[in-house]
Amino acid sequence: MSATGGADGPDQLELVPRPAPRPSRARAAAAVPAAPTRPVAQVVIDSSLPHLDRVFDYAVPLSADAAVVGSRVRVRFAGRLTDAIVVGRVDEGDHAGELKPLERVIGVEPVLTPETIVLVREVADRYAGTFSDVVRAAVPPRHGRAEAVEVPPADWIAPADPARAGRWAAYDAGPALVDRLGSASASGTRAVWSAAPATSWQADAAALVGEVLAHPEGGVIVVVPDAADVDRVLAEVGEARKAGVVAVLTSDQGPERRYREFVRVLRGGVRLVVGTRAAVFAPMHDLRLVIVWDDGNDSLLDPQAPYWDARDVAALRSHLTGCDLVVGSPARSVVTQQWCQSGWAHSVVPSRRTLAERAPAVRALSADDAARDGAAAAARIPHEAWQAARTALATGPVLVQVARRGYLPHLACRSCREVARCACGGPLALAAGSSVAHCTWCGALAGSWACPSCGSRWFRAVSVGAERTTEEIGRAFPGVAVQSSHAGRMVQRVGAEPAIVVATPGAEPECDPGYSAVLILDARVLLQRPFLDAAEDAVRRWFSAARLAAPGGRVLITAENSLRPVQALLRWDAPWFAERDLADRVAAGLPPATRMAALLGAPADIVEVAGSVSVPHQLLGPVPAGDRRDPERHRGLVRVEREHAADLGRELRAVVAARSARGREGVVHVRMDPRDV
Repeated sequence: MSATGGADGPDQLELVPRPAPRPSRARAAAAVPAAPTRPVAQVVIDSSLPHLDRVFDYAVPLSADAAVVGSRVRVRFAGRLTDAIVVGRVDEGDHAGELKPLERVIGVEPVLTPETIVLVREVADRYAGTFSDVVRAAVPPRHGRAEAVEVPPADWIAPADPARAGRWAAYDAGPALVDRLGSASASGTRAVWSAAPATSWQADAAALVGEVLAHPEGGVIVVVPDAADVDRVLAEVGEARKAGVVAVLTSDQGPERRYREFVRVLRGGVRLVVGTRAAVFAPMHDLRLVIVWDDGNDSLLDPQAPYWDARDVAALRSHLTGCDLVVGSPARSVVTQQWCQSGWAHSVVPSRRTLAERAPAVRALSADDAARDGAAAAARIPHEAWQAARTALATGPVLVQVARRGYLPHLACRSCREVARCACGGPLALAAGSSVAHCTWCGALAGSWACPSCGSRWFRAVSVGAERTTEEIGRAFPGVAVQSSHAGRMVQRVGAEPAIVVATPGAEPECDPGYSAVLILDARVLLQRPFLDAAEDAVRRWFSAARLAAPGGRVLITAENSLRPVQALLRWDAPWFAERDLADRVAAGLPPATRMAALLGAPADIVEVAGSVSVPHQLLGPVPAGDRRDPERHRGLVRVEREHAADLGRELRAVVAARSARGREGVVHVRMDPRDV
């Protein structure tokens, strides 16, 4: 089950050689000097300016001897006091003159460990960002009361539970993965896991966690897309929570609680961290395993510069530290499929026996299928799907997945079909219970709207959202309870009684023992989005809904069965789709077969930045970015082959830093690995 990094692995794994095996917790603590005495502190100041993203030397006065590596300090820079992080202590600095002293140390905690300092720097280099921007995401803001809390050591050992580990017998290579993670001497195991249908992914993840926690040493980080998934994982690790060795790191925690949980991890009082994307940086002592669930989910992509992806950060951390890595998903992303084909990771998929016992019966229905029932036609449900739902309601609940939230989220002119927009350029939508359209950008009402092309004042619906679908299905199924679940109003779990649940992708409630039927409406909407990963994302969302069907249940999708993404669902074989999608991208020279960076700015500036890159590359564009609020903004794509992938981020970072230092050039924003290609 082991795999090693190599030239065929992901590009981020070619940055540094693989480190030596992890030391034990006791040996690691003994190797750290108790009181560093070197007189010069190397610091990185808290600034997003690229040309200031470097190490500066400061003298350490005797009163600031607590300025150990990783601690927060205040320094005087350019005449002002500013925050900084100590990243090193040396005997002599590079500065020839007299060094300015550190003003003071902030707090008592070194918030970055030597391991996370290296990780943060590598992430900044990979994504052409700054050290301080990554630190801002990796380390929560300080809270004084949280530092005063005493943290007992985490010496708890999970009780053995053979039945828990036996869950992985449902997967090919699953028992080998469990044995590998359960071995105290093994490390560097990497697996890509496609979840089995009609099973609990959180229980599967908890089984892997238990294998690591059954040893006296070793910690685990579980990274999930949102707080609802955090709660699902926590429900499966109840014994560890009772023992007080679990920390939760999410963005919706209050400042004090979040920092207190972070301090518990930092002081070694935790063996399991469960959290959202920033938890991938958690300073876990003796990290043994990182689990990332639903790696294709956009929630794992940080929306702030430098736009790092939690999946890739976890892979980079696995390479730097030698810890085990398991990336799971309802389906299979193209990136992780490349990991498997290169040999850097192993594929773990449901066995044929598991699929025969648990997989639902999937049928594709054409959107042009004539609805022979008037009520079904009103609800946009093909007749066969309507009949399947009515039959399934006799035994349990039915799930209906709708592509978009809202009532009528997209409007167009009824006469010329031009997209209806506000004066600010934002698209118009109609909310439930309202007769006046509104702008989805500025919120202004559009009661006097007229089409600028033809002058018509009438709308037509381009797409129908979950709220309108709930209303329509309520009329089509009188007397049946209908619930709606979407972002902002999510239903976590439903019972086994007959009901219809209308949900947007990612908001589908759990149901035990599963839905009697699952209907996937408007499937073509997801496939028609103008993005490279539109089909991959559609497959992921369809599998997320279909896996909630009870064993032997029915899944009906309104799409042509000849489409490759639909075929993947019919076969219940997401790796098959990912393999073919990857082959198409290799032939076309598209990511992840190559690496791309998006440059946003003025056309001349984009050309100048791209021309400053020394590695062999190709510039696609620049073309207008399509930003109605900034019509002058253009976009260019820099593409390099995989052997130069690791150098692209570092070179773009250096180019942007040089332009920032001169200060007169136009600003060019860099976004590595854009998903909206």
